[in-house]
Amino acid sequence: MTLREIFGPSGLISQNLEGYEVRQEQLQMAHEVFRALVDAEHLIVEAGTGVGKSFAYLIPAISLALRSEQTVVISTNTISLQEQLVTKDIPFLQRVLPRDFKVVLAKGRRNYLSRRRLKNLLNYQRGLFDTYEEVEQVSEIEKWVDLTVDGSRADLPWQPDAQVWDKVASDRDNCLGRNCETYDTCFYFKVRREMRNADLLIVNHHLLFSDLAIRKESGTAAGILPDYDHLIIDEAHHLEATATNHASVNFNNTRVKWFLDALYNERSDDGLAAPTHLNSTQLRDQTIEARKQTNNLFSSIVKAIEKIEGGGYGSTLTERIDTSNFVKNVLDAPLLDIERTLKGLQNEAETEDDEQEITALHRNCQRLRDELDMIIRQNDPDYVYWAEISTRGRNPRILLNATPSNVNQMLQEHLFAEKNSVVMTSATLSTNRNFAYFKARIGIDECREMLAHSPFDFKKQVQIHIPRWMPDPNSSDFTPAVIDKIQHYLELTHGKAFVLFTSYRMMNEVYDVVAPGLEDIGISTFKQGGNLSRTDMLQAFREDTDSVLFGTSSFWEGVDVRGEALSNVIITRLPFEVPTHPVMEARVKQIKESGGNEFFEFSLPEAILRLKQGFGRLIRTQTDTGIVVILDPRIKTKNYGKQFLDSLPDCEIVQE
Repeated sequence: MTLREIFGPSGLISQNLEGYEVRQEQLQMAHEVFRALVDAEHLIVEAGTGVGKSFAYLIPAISLALRSEQTVVISTNTISLQEQLVTKDIPFLQRVLPRDFKVVLAKGRRNYLSRRRLKNLLNYQRGLFDTYEEVEQVSEIEKWVDLTVDGSRADLPWQPDAQVWDKVASDRDNCLGRNCETYDTCFYFKVRREMRNADLLIVNHHLLFSDLAIRKESGTAAGILPDYDHLIIDEAHHLEATATNHASVNFNNTRVKWFLDALYNERSDDGLAAPTHLNSTQLRDQTIEARKQTNNLFSSIVKAIEKIEGGGYGSTLTERIDTSNFVKNVLDAPLLDIERTLKGLQNEAETEDDEQEITALHRNCQRLRDELDMIIRQNDPDYVYWAEISTRGRNPRILLNATPSNVNQMLQEHLFAEKNSVVMTSATLSTNRNFAYFKARIGIDECREMLAHSPFDFKKQVQIHIPRWMPDPNSSDFTPAVIDKIQHYLELTHGKAFVLFTSYRMMNEVYDVVAPGLEDIGISTFKQGGNLSRTDMLQAFREDTDSVLFGTSSFWEGVDVRGEALSNVIITRLPFEVPTHPVMEARVKQIKESGGNEFFEFSLPEAILRLKQGFGRLIRTQTDTGIVVILDPRIKTKNYGKQFLDSLPDCEIVQE
């Protein structure tokens, strides 16, 4: 079948999908995706809301997979999009397309339970958990393992604590492979076998980069995923952030505690070195010493960070560390002693299970030493080193981080140069109607490009309201003026609105003044960070048509509210992000040092993309209508303001 026979007015989709509307942009995108896959080219597609991008890349991907007998990998950033593909779009195509195709949803290894590790935990590691909740969770997992089909954490009706799941999760370091007695019934290896025969492999960005990292580390083609040459990345505006996260090194006090508890927990007298297990006095003593030096190390880190001026907000302090050996690494020697002892115990292990457990702990110890040494000595000039101290909860959480200042070269070498075709798509990739900024950030030079504009009639569906006069956002008069305007526009639409902020402080200040008056006239209010979770708050907002949701960063994107319930999006400030985070500071510094302009090459394009995401919350279907209110006067008073307006669809602009 041709693409026109599938997407056309009397095509396969029209005949089988009620309410389907033919969109020329969707057909054009499908042609571009098909051409890129067949001709082994990279492609960037910005597909505006309503284009129907999932069908536009799924059908070419299925076609290529079947005709060439190759697996095509499709990666998403969010669970919601992954669920849409796996439970809605793909089952529909499996019903109506003339040829069968096989799809596998792949998850990261540690999402799957290891039967062998659960058995070992039940036999001699129960004492690692000393709270009633943790012990109960282990018992519930023991019952669940006989009922679950796929053995993944998502199949649990509740979510276990991280330290509990960590002890039963499938683990690369702690795996016997084919020598394991549970190999034939292993949940992880079952899905691995299924992946090898898949036409389409659905993954998330996290798993995609875990696979690339393992291939890079091993220097071989073998990774988590089967070999593939064709990749489609949806929600590609998260590509740089996910790559950065995966290339980062993180060392924290909780991770060290879990490692030492696995060796020996003094309170419960349990762990590898305990009398009930290996009964190693030497390892017990070394673990006790390492715990003491861990406390000394992290105390010295807190003192060192507190001496650095500036930074910090609320109960979290974030600071860049630009001095090597800023604290003495008192933990290295105790960890080295443990590493040597574990190496010796490997040779003395009486069972294969014991040997594998010791081997996994030995590798973990090596990683802890290497990563702590890298961060304290700062031996890679391409990384930014920073610390984060959070005092939320009973125990402070102290993190040391090493983050690459740029990932464009890494992506070029290990993604774009390795794959025949990478298709990247999202509703927000362009700035100034081109992809120059996005391409520079991800390190791609030559590729095909397409702007697939939304088929919605924004001229008829949306008005952009800009007050004729507003104070400068940096003046003390701005917040009172914002409060006045928000009250006016919320009364105009009687709620039905998102009010989007760039900071919690301003959101709380405005909410405290505006909310009581709204409640008096029958308009319910919801605020991010309140009693409801994000999911519950969105559901309550959808059900209460005359309501208002006050939100910050996470509500600017990835939120889908259709119909009358969302008829008004108020943007309080242009979403410039102040580069105070150490990684952002480093990236801005790089631009300056290379003779560039950090505002026009970083701050402005980032803000434009963010504004497009906020604007995109309003119109989700061809019948949606409403207003977008922009209260920041810079959109009219500054020269760069035109770039913001030009990046949005062509709408009627009302100046009040």
